[in-house]
Amino acid sequence: MEYEANDIINEQQKLMKKSLLLIISFFLFFILDVILFIVFQNNKLFMFNLNRSEENMPNPFLSDIFATIFYSIIIIALIVYIVFIYICLSKQHKTNHQLIKKIQSFADFFSIVPIFLFIVIMVNGLFATIGQVDGDSMEPTFCSYDSVIIIYNSDIETNDILIMQYDDSFLIKRVIGLPGDKLVVNESGVFINDVLIEIYTPLNSIEYDTVIPNGQYYVMGDNRYNSLDSRVIGLFSEELILGEVKYNITNGNCD
Repeated sequence: MEYEANDIINEQQKLMKKSLLLIISFFLFFILDVILFIVFQNNKLFMFNLNRSEENMPNPFLSDIFATIFYSIIIIALIVYIVFIYICLSKQHKTNHQLIKKIQSFADFFSIVPIFLFIVIMVNGLFATIGQVDGDSMEPTFCSYDSVIIIYNSDIETNDILIMQYDDSFLIKRVIGLPGDKLVVNESGVFINDVLIEIYTPLNSIEYDTVIPNGQYYVMGDNRYNSLDSRVIGLFSEELILGEVKYNITNGNCD
């Protein structure tokens, strides 16, 4: 009986040490998640950006789903850990060993939540996000409601497809002219380095006959006859470029 009692005490001590490590790691990662959450609010494409409205989200539906799921899991995890801490600090763990083991199994499961959230926040904040095309200005390359993967910090080259900020919304356009390229836009069309790129220019097109300055880009939509792009709104500065569209996840039918 004495050996059995000692075994139970030793098991409880190991359980309490493990529980303490779980609690510490959970709250350390949780605090780190909160710090990153605040830091990445400056990222316009951050899924958990609190300053965005439905009109200027890259993917409102996915953003709402991710936000709802993660906020709910965090709340549940916090409740579980608060209960767990209370039981550990109370006298109940001395008399109800099975209860604390059950609570710890829950705590053990939820301990991965802040770690998983940390990975998601880091990837979404620093490297990539998921967006949704709104409109037909890039048809047939991208259809309205296509879901795409957007990569940050990509070197910009001709024919890259970019996401750019325009007023309070996002535009998806193709790069036609780079800094240093000779740009001519007139009633005859759009010329880059003396090569005719497009014959159609809207009536209110901005005319150019110059070299594109550093940090500026000339962009156009693939659907030339229905695109708000550099022909009408001018060059885009590098500061307004948020990312490059790399993959089309859905490949929708534009028809």
